[in-house]
Amino acid sequence: MLRGIRVLDLTRNIAGPYCAMILGDLGADVVKVERPGTGDDTRQWLPPAWNGISTTYLAFNRNKKSVAVDLDRDEGRDVILKLARRSDVLLESFRRGSLARRGLDYAAVSKENPRLVYCTITGFGTVGPHRDRPGYDPVLQAYSGIMSMTGEPGGRPLRTGPSIVDNGTGMWAALGVVCALLSRERTGRGAYVETSLLETGVTWIGYHLLGYLATGCVPPPVGTSATMIAPYESFATRDGHLQLAAGNDRIWVRLCDVLGLPQLPADPRFRTNADRVAHRDDLHEILEARFRTEPAAHWEEVLLAHDVPCSRVRTLADVAADPQVAALGLLPPIPHPAIPNFAMVDLPLAIDGQRAAAQVAPPAVGQHTDQVLGELGYSPEEIAALRGAGAVG
Repeated sequence: MLRGIRVLDLTRNIAGPYCAMILGDLGADVVKVERPGTGDDTRQWLPPAWNGISTTYLAFNRNKKSVAVDLDRDEGRDVILKLARRSDVLLESFRRGSLARRGLDYAAVSKENPRLVYCTITGFGTVGPHRDRPGYDPVLQAYSGIMSMTGEPGGRPLRTGPSIVDNGTGMWAALGVVCALLSRERTGRGAYVETSLLETGVTWIGYHLLGYLATGCVPPPVGTSATMIAPYESFATRDGHLQLAAGNDRIWVRLCDVLGLPQLPADPRFRTNADRVAHRDDLHEILEARFRTEPAAHWEEVLLAHDVPCSRVRTLADVAADPQVAALGLLPPIPHPAIPNFAMVDLPLAIDGQRAAAQVAPPAVGQHTDQVLGELGYSPEEIAALRGAGAVG
């Protein structure tokens, strides 16, 4: 995979650190640069915390070494340049112009290391009228239109529970970096990779946006359903909710048979998917009246037995104890010096049957400063001098 690839991670928060963690999980040697003392912003994002450590920070920073460097000091900048010269990849998510003022932008660093793959992650991109706007996941969910379609009809716009724009941007950045590394094998030169939260957000709404371009109709929030398929939504049962996905007419007929409603497929309102979409409210009322007669677990069991896609709406407690999640190895244990029984969510990826190995717990701020600087050739006395000057922590 990426064994032998060195990554210099100057990012913080979620998108950039997630990209770096993906690369680290795939075998790259990742050095995470943090502010002395406080470290990554996500270290302060708590609760929740696990033995006093932010779970947001923990979730995105395994398989990395942490060095604490003050980029605003000349000595700190020199450390970063030395690291960049020996790195294959540099990741950064600073505001536009911040690294250029420090002599650490792509134009400057690529002169020092022409083979470097330099990846910039921004909120709104590096061109255009909003290129200098700050970006966080909920801001971009609002700006990209995701929030306008999320929630119940007539309700307030809602942000999705997971940080899908941050996570997605980290994934796109990792893909771009890997492609640039492959290109470097042919050309011998590095590349400048760019991605942004806005581009990810607009990408996620692709088929909705295409529907608007085709029809001129702005899609409203539709709760758990989909605008183009029915029934494709959640239903209240006797004790909870069940999500159903009848994606074609064959599934629709099987669903009606299981529910004891064999007459529905012949009803003119429900013969085709287009008919069912047009009469969605009537259909929902009929089906939900039937679903309310039994518990969600009952319906899940009998529907799956007849090959009707569905699931109870489950909590995270259900997911953590789920046998399928365990069978896939998605929550591997990792030794952690401060947290007994520590575990993390692994990458959703296997190659030749091997999952990415999550082996090293997220580091403390500056945990590897002396080690990494020693590898750069700094003597113990020089490291002590840098620490005394406040350039490293």
